[in-house]
Amino acid sequence: MGPWSPCAGRRRRGPALEHAIFDATLSELGEVGYDGLTMERVAARSGTGKASLYRRWSGKEDLVVDALNHMLPPMDQPLDTGSVRGDLIVLLERMAATINSSAGGAMRSIMANLHCGPQMIEAVHSRVIAPRKQMMLDALRRGAERGEVRPDAVTMLVAQAGPALLVQQFLSDEPRVTRKLIEDIVDQVVMPMLRP
Repeated sequence: MGPWSPCAGRRRRGPALEHAIFDATLSELGEVGYDGLTMERVAARSGTGKASLYRRWSGKEDLVVDALNHMLPPMDQPLDTGSVRGDLIVLLERMAATINSSAGGAMRSIMANLHCGPQMIEAVHSRVIAPRKQMMLDALRRGAERGEVRPDAVTMLVAQAGPALLVQQFLSDEPRVTRKLIEDIVDQVVMPMLRP
């Protein structure tokens, strides 16, 4: 076993092995970028064999997308705080937790790497980003049902305003996202667009 094998001598299976593989994938992305990421490096770092990776994933594109999805807040977490402002803050906090984590570093590496190709960008968008945009739109719909949001403001364009500002911060020189920034985005930008 190489230097990346903290679990030498202990064979992992199932969820424990999968988690180690995802951790290794995101760490590799953060360190060497998408171009430098290889199945061999992930296998070595996670302390498993390359064949074990290829039994689960066809290549690094599928592995990276699954790793990002695994490290992001689950899509099935129920969310209804009782107010659209509360829902938006919780959703943006979940995004911020990701941005401030190793998954955020991995996503920054992918977004900054134009060589990863249109298929990879499309896979990240359709399987990782788009479902989470839908959660923002669902929060606006619930707000409209409660009378907090103008019906004509329940659009994907409006739903993307808060996340777009977080992404802007994410790509800036000071990428850490704070609770104050989230509240400012919601109170100063998003809520004024929603009010009846």
